[in-house]
Amino acid sequence: MVVANATKAPKNRKILHATFRRSGRANAEQGFDIDYYDLHWLPRNLVLSNDGVWRADLLGGGRVLSFVDRLKEFRALGQFVDGQKDWDCGEGFIVGKTGAVNKAPYITGKPLLETQHLKEAASLENLERVKVTNFISPRTSKRFISPMVLIHEHEDLTSRCFLEGSYVYKHKIAGICAPKTDETKIKSIDSWLKKEKRTFQAFVTAGGMTTFTQKASWVGLNDIKALPYPENRNLDLSANEKIIADDTIDYFRDLIRLGEDSAAMKESADKALPDFSDVFIQQINAIYKKKPLQALDVQSWPGVTCQPFVFGNGAVDWRGADELKDKLDDLFHKQRGTTLHVTRIARIYDGNFIFLLKPNCMRYWLRSIALRDADEVLADLRAQGF
Repeated sequence: MVVANATKAPKNRKILHATFRRSGRANAEQGFDIDYYDLHWLPRNLVLSNDGVWRADLLGGGRVLSFVDRLKEFRALGQFVDGQKDWDCGEGFIVGKTGAVNKAPYITGKPLLETQHLKEAASLENLERVKVTNFISPRTSKRFISPMVLIHEHEDLTSRCFLEGSYVYKHKIAGICAPKTDETKIKSIDSWLKKEKRTFQAFVTAGGMTTFTQKASWVGLNDIKALPYPENRNLDLSANEKIIADDTIDYFRDLIRLGEDSAAMKESADKALPDFSDVFIQQINAIYKKKPLQALDVQSWPGVTCQPFVFGNGAVDWRGADELKDKLDDLFHKQRGTTLHVTRIARIYDGNFIFLLKPNCMRYWLRSIALRDADEVLADLRAQGF
């Protein structure tokens, strides 16, 4: 849905991208739920120049986009494969329906690999053999001869290397096949896919073209060919990029699909708070080093958590804090009309203290959220002259 004014936009006018999540109210067509971290104010030049911003906002925003854009600067796996002589890369065969006339004797009668056989522990004994004789897309015979790396077109990117034998597979599997003389290169691709598996899972989720749009967890061949494959086999990921990748895989994929039924929304913040505070402090102290920020004891109310921090030393007097409960409920939960429910957060600056107040839900206290909070706190502190 797009909301716009029929007037010429000022050059400095930002665009609000609001990402509404799944909820019981939305499913029942009773309204929408949104929170502070679902709101992204985008510069117009970014929107006009980078289509990846829309998907990145679903998964957290600007840092996700930067993660994807940096990985796209590396040579892609598809570029490497296309530059090799007598290699073949593509999906497996598609069985023909009534009227299909394509014959493929190099497929019929051969052992069939299903997606479950791409797990390293899966047995290859007594494989079913292909019985059909007609195909819509039989592909080429080179696509089914080892050495080859096979990759499941799924967000988990399960892959397996086959150095011997002739196996066939269907179109839900992508294959990279090479002459026997290039076996070492195939093994190198296989080890690379396994080494950077989690990074690639985050990359196809945040920067791919098919996940969430066509099928919830499907990854297309072009997404696989776009995986980074640098000459030196080193992505040089920063600690922050690893946090983005981990939270994308562990939490945001399910948050998009399941909404309020996801772990990020159902689990409390308790287990996430120590890691959140560590990341937040590291970001702030990278700039403010004279009086390092430190975390103080957490204060909680029903449904609300306050994580206080202090520059240097200090303590918070929480006497009378229980009386804030009703005021906090009004602060965090705002009903706009009958269809929109907004969950807000609060950042309070008081002398050397910083207070972060949010709902007691893991989604608001993830490490990637700590990165966004730190970015915004640093901007606030600069604006205040610190």
